[in-house]
Amino acid sequence: MRVHRSVPARFPGRPVVAIGMFDGVHRGHAVILRDAVTRARASGRPSVVLTFDRHPLASLAPHIAPHCLMTGGQRLTALAACGVDEAVVVRFTRAFSLIPPADFVRKVLVRRMGASHVTVGYDFRFGRGGRGNAALLREMGARLGFGVTVVPPVLEKGEPISSTRIRRLVSMGRVGTATRLLGRPFSVAGRVVRGRGLGRKLGFPTINVRPANELIPPPGVYTARFGPRGLPAVVNLGFRPTVEYRPRPPLLEVHLLGRVPRPIPACPETGLLGFMRPELKFRSINALRARIAADVAAARAAFRKPTTLTGKRRGR
Repeated sequence: MRVHRSVPARFPGRPVVAIGMFDGVHRGHAVILRDAVTRARASGRPSVVLTFDRHPLASLAPHIAPHCLMTGGQRLTALAACGVDEAVVVRFTRAFSLIPPADFVRKVLVRRMGASHVTVGYDFRFGRGGRGNAALLREMGARLGFGVTVVPPVLEKGEPISSTRIRRLVSMGRVGTATRLLGRPFSVAGRVVRGRGLGRKLGFPTINVRPANELIPPPGVYTARFGPRGLPAVVNLGFRPTVEYRPRPPLLEVHLLGRVPRPIPACPETGLLGFMRPELKFRSINALRARIAADVAAARAAFRKPTTLTGKRRGR
């Protein structure tokens, strides 16, 4: 997928354009993107996603802006996996937010992108004060020569799947339910850092990852899949209170349940599948060792179940 960091002066090929923040690239987003990709391929045109470098509230009201589910890199990778040909990542500034809705359609979608068709979600808003909506987009499309598809909500247990709903679940540690709404595990990206080697001394060596995501679940122990091969793992996410309690950034301590890959990825992703227990402070290193052993045994048992922890049944 080719990535543009601003809207080109003139986009060739009269693309089919999907517009949105797409934080999480969840199952509802996937329907929007699938519509755009399918229409583009049927008409021999490129499919383009028009998205933003940050959540709009990060510029307009930082004190209430939500923490994003994904890093920018994770989001682009997920969009590419949906089959989109090109992505335009607009820098969302206060000046951009003040563009009147009609000007956004004429100057950005028509004049610069040359959109032949636009696909958006049912709750899409745009332009100054969020005054633009799907009805205005349809009305202007009919006059200016592009089609519009408005995708209805995708429901899970009667409630629309949304980034807001998934953020709430992740914040509560309900990563299993978040997995169902996302269509894949909630993944923490990060950079491998050097640890103190305590896990190895205890008999449970770990790969230590400093999370890069704005939003991470509460401290605790989780079942997980690590790296591009999705290796089964048990993970402690937190602050290691037994070893040395002091203010510090959270750390993801990944203990693989099988062979450790060589080389270890420098910037891996860890998909969190299920919450096992909160992070605890133990009286001694021996008590910590015993609890880790119990956690590892419980994680191995979970991965042996007929239905995998991602909610998909194994092949017969």
